[in-house]
Amino acid sequence: MTESEITIIGVTGMPGSGKSVFAEHANNKDYKTVVMGDVVRAKVLEYGYEPTPESGRKVMLELREKHGEETIAHLTCLTIDKLTEQGQYKIIIDGIRSQAEVKHFRKHLGDDFIIVAIHVDPLIRYRRLKLRGRNDAPRTEEDFAIRDEAELSLGLGETIAFSNYILSNNRTLESFKVSSISLLNDLETGDKT
Repeated sequence: MTESEITIIGVTGMPGSGKSVFAEHANNKDYKTVVMGDVVRAKVLEYGYEPTPESGRKVMLELREKHGEETIAHLTCLTIDKLTEQGQYKIIIDGIRSQAEVKHFRKHLGDDFIIVAIHVDPLIRYRRLKLRGRNDAPRTEEDFAIRDEAELSLGLGETIAFSNYILSNNRTLESFKVSSISLLNDLETGDKT
């Protein structure tokens, strides 16, 4: 693969929409995933905090306040640069939230960068998050609504609205796999319209 074949896909969506599932399908097609949350988790550990959802959010907000809204994108680009130096040109960025991050990625990555938003009806996302059973899963619908509000306050809704592509994940895992792979195939053959 040559540099002219670089494909960097930013994946965005509300919690529980299927961003990591899309990334898994891409990984099966030789993409490497960089998770923006891992960049934050590394900073949490660097600062000596217990790695919890609360400390992650606190550190993310502190970094954004101190260094600007695009700071997590900047740190993510450092990881992407290392990957491209090693010859990895097919990359997924999981977890883009704000337009400031999008602008930073576009400036740094240029035409090689596109955004795919994953959309799921809220009730389905809530059920999926509960079934997932992670420690950050909402306990109630009220918890779920509060988390959504927090994500939207970071600019996630606008980022989803201005994405290049929107994939629906309201149906089965198999149908989402088919639509994900179809989009990835289109992007690899140069159909970025």
